Amino acid sequence: MHVRHTFRLLAVTALLASGQSVAQDTAAPAAGRVSYLSGTMYVQTADRKTRILARDSAIYGGDVITTEKTTVARIEFGDGSSLSLKPRSQVKIDGYAFDEAKPEKDSLLYSLVKGGLRAVTGLIGKRNREGYRASTVTATIGIRGTRFGMLLCDENEKEDPACVKALADARDRQPGEPALVFDVEEGSIEVKNDAGAKVFEIGQAGVVSSSKSSPQTLPVNPGLNESLPSSSAARPGPGGLGGNTGLGSDADASCTVQ
Repeated sequence: MHVRHTFRLLAVTALLASGQSVAQDTAAPAAGRVSYLSGTMYVQTADRKTRILARDSAIYGGDVITTEKTTVARIEFGDGSSLSLKPRSQVKIDGYAFDEAKPEKDSLLYSLVKGGLRAVTGLIGKRNREGYRASTVTATIGIRGTRFGMLLCDENEKEDPACVKALADARDRQPGEPALVFDVEEGSIEVKNDAGAKVFEIGQAGVVSSSKSSPQTLPVNPGLNESLPSSSAARPGPGGLGGNTGLGSDADASCTVQ
């Protein structure tokens, strides 16, 4: 009996160890991490679990990331791409793939649900431009190796000076649908929806008033540098929240626990 009991115990132990190994081996690799965080930010995972994020917290495909009303954050991906999020923003990581040996399979797909961000494309933007896409309900942005900003002008952001200025003469707004305002810091982007497509070069800004309106060039930048975080500063506060030198001190930069 003792021998049988020992055999069963060893068999169960081996099975559990095998299951743990399989779970670890099949776990999806992280797409990126939180490299800067000032304030509170949380994520809803693909399996509908919610957790608070901290600096160095891992980000995965399927994650929906939300910043609170005073939070500024930056997410860095494995290929060197980054997203700097303004307060009251929400972005979903729709998909991420990066393999140095297989550039044709590279992809970074994300959707801006609300708020705004500044994006820097990494190796994916250089090796497989078709694999990079930023989406909103109003329009989609494709890239050509670049840095750009985007701001959704909805009920939460309607008083933002950049939204007010960009939409001052808009005549084709759709009730309940946000407008998209954007600019290009480096490289170029292609903005498109069902109404049309247009390429914007470095230094240009534009607006898409609704999903039924084609992208339009703005004569001047409506002030996105004041509304959006910096894409390059070590602490990415927007001009209106501390200038391009960043927001807050290192002591401010996240103390929440994952």
